[in-house]
Amino acid sequence: MSESKKLTTDVKKQHTVPRFLLDNFSFDNGGKANNLFTFDKLSQRVYQQSVYDASTRNTFYNIEGHPEQHSLEPILGEIEAEASTVIRKIVEEESLATLTDEEKAKLAIFVIIQKSRTFHGLQSIKGMINSLGEKLLAIGATQEQLPELIGSQDESDLKNFFLETVLKHVNHAEHILNKSWLLYRNNSETPYYISDNPVTLHNDIDMGFYGNLGLAVKGIQIHLPISDKLTVAFVCPSHEEKALLARKQLQFIVDTVPSQLIHVKSPKMICDYANAYTKGTPLDCSEENTKFLNSLQVIFAEQYVYCGEKKFELIEEMLSNDKSLKSGIRPTVN
Repeated sequence: MSESKKLTTDVKKQHTVPRFLLDNFSFDNGGKANNLFTFDKLSQRVYQQSVYDASTRNTFYNIEGHPEQHSLEPILGEIEAEASTVIRKIVEEESLATLTDEEKAKLAIFVIIQKSRTFHGLQSIKGMINSLGEKLLAIGATQEQLPELIGSQDESDLKNFFLETVLKHVNHAEHILNKSWLLYRNNSETPYYISDNPVTLHNDIDMGFYGNLGLAVKGIQIHLPISDKLTVAFVCPSHEEKALLARKQLQFIVDTVPSQLIHVKSPKMICDYANAYTKGTPLDCSEENTKFLNSLQVIFAEQYVYCGEKKFELIEEMLSNDKSLKSGIRPTVN
């Protein structure tokens, strides 16, 4: 980013997920801009819209009541511009192999900022404040005491607090850089989804009360779909260690008792999985893998899920089984 930053903008309709990224999931409808199919989880309505309109909020990044009308929009635009060239490179090459350290740093910053900048991020802060307020009231605090105990609950103040935290997340980019990176390639008939909150987290390790979705916790898997065919994953190095160990054990069998290979399930997948880490080659996803990654987009979406094809059966199935998925995940105060 440049040293001298413009902090004001005339842009009213501001993307919470960059248009360049949405374009990678879109189709040409003969208009000025490509289109997407959108699934609204709240109303369960499906409609078609332009990438110009998808995932936008009016003046969302403008600081409320600022005397000089400052906005985060120009700074976010610079972060997007730097990351867009990296993502374009990955999409064109279908590989992570040639990424430089500088390009990785740009993508890491983009991912961590994208995680924090969404409407879901604002709603999560509001949800946390409301939950904390309810807990304090339940143990005897009065309504008049809440501003002193938890700060202002004014909408403008909460939004400005949210905006203040967004850029501070740059300091967490090292968590992305310290992960093992791999690229998933979709070979199923259903394209990857992208949502209005596209950076998702998953962890197979149950850590009980403490939760398991922190950026630095053991086992964490962080995903960002970058096109309808590609998803980049940033995962705990323990996953890479297991993949390399499995390949080493497979090689031992090949070298010493090749007759036992008939007992090894999917030896090619073992090699492909390890190579995805060590060589940056794409790991081909089955229909089941694609369904899993798409389900994370559904779970983490605040309201909208986007796809280049009108294929939302998965969302309908998930919502029919769990009505709480109509909104995004909310933090709780125990």
